Amino acid sequence: MNRSIDEAVKCVDYKKIMDKVCSKYNRFVDPDDLSSMRLVTLWECLKKFDPERKVKFTSYLYQQLTFAIKNHLKKKKREFTNIPFDVCGPEQENINVVLMDFPEEYRTLLEQKHISRMTMNEIGEENGYSRETARRRVNKAGRHYKSLNENRTTMRRV
Repeated sequence: MNRSIDEAVKCVDYKKIMDKVCSKYNRFVDPDDLSSMRLVTLWECLKKFDPERKVKFTSYLYQQLTFAIKNHLKKKKREFTNIPFDVCGPEQENINVVLMDFPEEYRTLLEQKHISRMTMNEIGEENGYSRETARRRVNKAGRHYKSLNENRTTMRRV
């Protein structure tokens, strides 16, 4: 596309498209993040748009901005839910102390997932099994952690 970024930012049609997409997500995404995603996505679309594909630029921009925002939300969700350990309360034990009570496999999986921040594919490759097997085993280790944590909390109350 032969438009400069300055011209594209001022274009009313592009602004309407970006406003429409952003309005769907403004409750979930910080306004500064939305603003930067709008500009970055517009700039990338200007660079990558291929008019020979017979797709309107506004449709392409709409789809790319929606994808960028959804991808941002997925990353935020991953960061928010990545560590299941509740260690902020004064009565909670250190993560390493909690993990010492775990079977070796569970401890390794939880360390890989939540401390080393490895993906399921990486965990599977590291341990010699598939991504799906890694996912199931990590979930099982997480359930084991939760059950131990619930038992400890119950015992403290008694």
